[in-house]
Amino acid sequence: MPYKYVLKWSKGEKEKITVEAWNRYSTDKPEKPLFTIGQISGSRALLLRERVQAVIDAYKARAYGPTLRVEFPLDDPDAIAEAYRIGLAAAVLTHAPDNQAVQHASRYVLSVTKEEVWFWTSKLLDSGIGPQRTISALCIISGTWEVPKQGKRISLLPPSNQTDLSQLGGGKCI
Repeated sequence: MPYKYVLKWSKGEKEKITVEAWNRYSTDKPEKPLFTIGQISGSRALLLRERVQAVIDAYKARAYGPTLRVEFPLDDPDAIAEAYRIGLAAAVLTHAPDNQAVQHASRYVLSVTKEEVWFWTSKLLDSGIGPQRTISALCIISGTWEVPKQGKRISLLPPSNQTDLSQLGGGKCI
């Protein structure tokens, strides 16, 4: 991947966890990340604290005041998958409307397989789908949001270029 992944954990009165992707091959010092995978603040950040602590223990962190910064290894697929898992979890938890939805979201996103993390990562990075639709789909699948009721029924009609077989042979299909 052409990105360098960074986790920032700001401790204090209002705890905040952010997972960002920076340009991996930048020649000059960038001021902003290319994109943020996920960000969560407040009491919901507590749900990710155990995962973040495990990442800090595994990959080491640098302290910048009250903020701990973890740079994930560039060529370790497990580390990158964990960065996306935490980022996606943060994004979904941010959009949860109530405590029950928060529980559903954390249970689902933090327990998905590595293959599912890569699937959602591919959708997140796909310019045709994008982050907003990916996070919305994750919110629905995890039970964070309810599926909107459409009120429409889909009726399947035979293709116009095929013959209606029920009219042949007295209404019986052979």
